Amino acid sequence: MTDAFERAAERTESEYRRKRRQRSVRRRQKGFRIHATVFVAVQVLLVVVWALQWQLGGTSHPWFLYALLGWGVGLAAHYAVAREDSGGEPEAG
Repeated sequence: MTDAFERAAERTESEYRRKRRQRSVRRRQKGFRIHATVFVAVQVLLVVVWALQWQLGGTSHPWFLYALLGWGVGLAAHYAVAREDSGGEPEAG
């Protein structure tokens, strides 16, 4: 009887781990989607500000590219982490 109980407990525990991992993956993917959305919105805003500045006689130097590239590196790293989690390597156990 103990053997059957241990198998049932192990099944329940592995199911709990699987569900917890799925929640974690979904949370990381949602975090990346939010990050990407904010990135796009801010970059569009910066390009609009630059274009207005240029049209009104300001500098034509595309300064928004610094923010685009700098933040883009962070976004790429976030994507790599979110994708790595959803890659689904089997857990040892």
